[in-house]
Amino acid sequence: MSFQSLKEEGNTQFRDGEFETALKCYSDALLVAETKEEKLVVLKNRSACYLKLEKFQLAVDDATEALNISSYDTKALFRRIQGLENLGQLNLAYTDARRLYQIDKKNKVVGDLCTRLRNVMQVKMFEERSTENRVKSMMKIMFDQRTCDEEKRGKACNNLLVLALDEEGAEEIFREAGPSTFTVMLDDNPIDIKINVLRVMAALSKGHSARSLMILRAVTIGKLCEIMGSKDIEKSEEISNAVFNLVQSIVNALQGDESKELRHKEMDMLADFSRDLFEVMITLRDMLIDTKISADGRDNAIALIAKNIPREDVRNGTNTRTMKFVDVGGLKNLLEVASYGFKIEMSPFPMSSNSRLNCSVAITKLYEDLVSDQARTKWNDHCMAYIKALFGEGESVANMRAMSSITCLLQGPYDCGQIMIGMKGVLETMVAMTATEEEESQVSAVEAIISSTSKHNKATFVVENGTNLLKQLYKNTKSDAVKVRALVGLCKLGSSHGTDVSLRPFADGSTVKLARHCKKFMCQPTATFESKKWAAEGLSFLTLDADVKEDLCHDKKAVQALFELCKTKDKTVMYGVASTLVNCTNTYAKQDDITPEMIQLAKYSKQHVPEEHEHDAPEFAKKRAQMLVDYGMVNALVQLANTDTSIQSDTSKELLCRLFRIVTETEGNRGGVVAAGGGKSLLPLATEGTKAGKRLAAHSLARIAINSDPKIVFPGQKSLECVRVLKQLLHPECEAIETFECLMALTNLASMDDHHRRRIIREQMLCDIESYMLEEHEQLRRAASELMCNMCLSAEFRGIMESPGHDRVKLLVLLLAEDDTDTRKAASGALAMLTDHSEKICKQIRGCCKSWLENLTMVIVDEENDIALRGLYIIRNIIDQCKFTAEDIVTSQAFEVMMARSRDSNEKKQKLRIVSLEALEILAKHQFIQPTGL
Repeated sequence: MSFQSLKEEGNTQFRDGEFETALKCYSDALLVAETKEEKLVVLKNRSACYLKLEKFQLAVDDATEALNISSYDTKALFRRIQGLENLGQLNLAYTDARRLYQIDKKNKVVGDLCTRLRNVMQVKMFEERSTENRVKSMMKIMFDQRTCDEEKRGKACNNLLVLALDEEGAEEIFREAGPSTFTVMLDDNPIDIKINVLRVMAALSKGHSARSLMILRAVTIGKLCEIMGSKDIEKSEEISNAVFNLVQSIVNALQGDESKELRHKEMDMLADFSRDLFEVMITLRDMLIDTKISADGRDNAIALIAKNIPREDVRNGTNTRTMKFVDVGGLKNLLEVASYGFKIEMSPFPMSSNSRLNCSVAITKLYEDLVSDQARTKWNDHCMAYIKALFGEGESVANMRAMSSITCLLQGPYDCGQIMIGMKGVLETMVAMTATEEEESQVSAVEAIISSTSKHNKATFVVENGTNLLKQLYKNTKSDAVKVRALVGLCKLGSSHGTDVSLRPFADGSTVKLARHCKKFMCQPTATFESKKWAAEGLSFLTLDADVKEDLCHDKKAVQALFELCKTKDKTVMYGVASTLVNCTNTYAKQDDITPEMIQLAKYSKQHVPEEHEHDAPEFAKKRAQMLVDYGMVNALVQLANTDTSIQSDTSKELLCRLFRIVTETEGNRGGVVAAGGGKSLLPLATEGTKAGKRLAAHSLARIAINSDPKIVFPGQKSLECVRVLKQLLHPECEAIETFECLMALTNLASMDDHHRRRIIREQMLCDIESYMLEEHEQLRRAASELMCNMCLSAEFRGIMESPGHDRVKLLVLLLAEDDTDTRKAASGALAMLTDHSEKICKQIRGCCKSWLENLTMVIVDEENDIALRGLYIIRNIIDQCKFTAEDIVTSQAFEVMMARSRDSNEKKQKLRIVSLEALEILAKHQFIQPTGL
């Protein structure tokens, strides 16, 4: 049979309701169809058959095939909509319905279909996404221990955590469950469920004082700390960290932001949580010396003290919390923990190798919070009383503990430690302890000697007598623990000249020999971790010598042994490893370059002039840095940076930031930093620490964000946090390269979506960006203009541009005349977008400056087609919105250029021709010109 007869037979059978027979006829017709038009007709008809037979997927397939032949066929589109709706794919059905409505707007049936689908889809989405329903569903699964397995309950808990991150979800969870429910969940449940419950409570507490207070009082700080310090359970570290985050969220919410301005608020209107916070402080104090608490729990308690007792900024508030902590015995308990740092196995309570360092960090932050001499005198009295009591016992172990406490103070508030060493009989006891046969006694004394030589001008006795003492210990002792510490002491004394080669205290070559002894310890397979850690610290002093830097960096085995130390949980290695790498790469803080005139003046007045080693020249330092990267430095840095920032000293953080910046300086290294997770590690470094360190970390983040996809580098909401961090690089005191790369990074982030553009606006960066558009530096102008161009994608930003009281539109018009091609392209692109969306801006351009028309004319005659096209778009938009502007353009040279562009037959300039014709048609429509018909 012919195609026509098969098709007509199929139509007859369809009208009679014989859909199976009709389907066969259409399928046979499709086999003999010769033209696309014939196939199109049969496919639409067969799709209708499938719909009647309720074979909806086949109906959709035929309709799709028909649309591939004719994409605007309304019947095929209608068939596909019906099929998709019956398959439950409402999103796709609604998309097709909107498309059909655009094609056939006058068809009432199509309009009704579009409205109905939209309503159905909204109802379904509301049911699926209703926060209340989702919370109830997840809570039901969590409590159903009989029918739901642990994995399913764990997934439900994870879903609750996601919901809790949103304020609406958090409120619904709290209303549905409440703190008492979560308290029950912490009792008889698998460990993974408990961890997830703690994380949900932390999310509920974040930034909400009322919820935080209810959780704290329902669960109690005692129970939380008991869980945080649990021993001999599975995943003890993970659950301890989960409680740490919960307590931190609660304290943050209750303490509030101390930087807020309170002068205009009635103090009696502010909620008083002091009793609850005092209870938290007392519980944490007691945890420090509780024998039932695990080592992880103790370290987290120390971290909470360091993070929450002292003020973040001494300019805000008072030091009441710190003084109260000292008065109730908190300082004494910290010193008690630190006193067993020389050998943690001798401690009556569990300790980690990090515990003394953590105490040192906490004590430093507390001491810095005191500020006044009176408060510090009281502090010193407490320290002296504790150390005197230990020496007063007259026992060997008590002396060791006293020395370990002094070492902790010297590693933290150095001035306080020096006062302790200056106490009557302490130095004599220290020297006597080095002469004993007891290893632990020698270790504790040598550690104190090493720590006391940090500032040579304040430790004259130790510096003058320490060298011979340490040499004797190194030669005579049989203990590797004592030997390596004595070696480190010699290294520290040998590096007292810094980078000045003219002041070497030891003979030439001695520092290199000491470094080789340190490398021997590090590379020795049988050496203990403790010995390797101390050897790394020795190198951190010796690498101030350029000869040692060269020797170490050309020893791949030694460098990789150094990096191996970073893989351990013992983060006391951080300062030694980071200092060594900073010295090798010459990234330490340097004084400003001394002018030749000043050097001559110093020589004339017989003052000492420092001499730099030839291997400290920039080319050598850069080569060494790249060698270290090739050996695996990036992974080592990420591992060190992933330590909880609360137990890192600000100095250690700054060292890491310096190393990240030197690594990211080379564009080829940035991908490796991203792959190792460096973007995630840098964010906390850019928000906590010294001012210089935060700026260095922000600069590294900027470099990464320039070359990489921010969605990969900063997953989730972290890219929004990156925007806030980068703001500090827009400060006028920043170097030009920092600001330039910051602007480029923000340009990349602003291209992502409206969330990032909105964050840039919320962080009040627009004025800074505008000021850099006026900079004399060409690259800064270009980068700022490109960022402003991307900001024009935001409707909120366009609204800001429409408002009076600024000259941003004028600035963009002036930048059209820039010599730099990229700046012109950015400015013209920004104006093209603004004029396409805003009538007000179209009218602003005409009177913004005298050269507006001249600048627009320069743009549309630009040799770069992209720039000329953008210029033509601007003109097309403004003549459509402002008749006065159109009148000016018709009588100007710009009109002649448009006429010439409209006649240009060059294939590469077809877009220019089309936009020019559109502009001329608008002029003709408003009767500014008459079409010639040519």
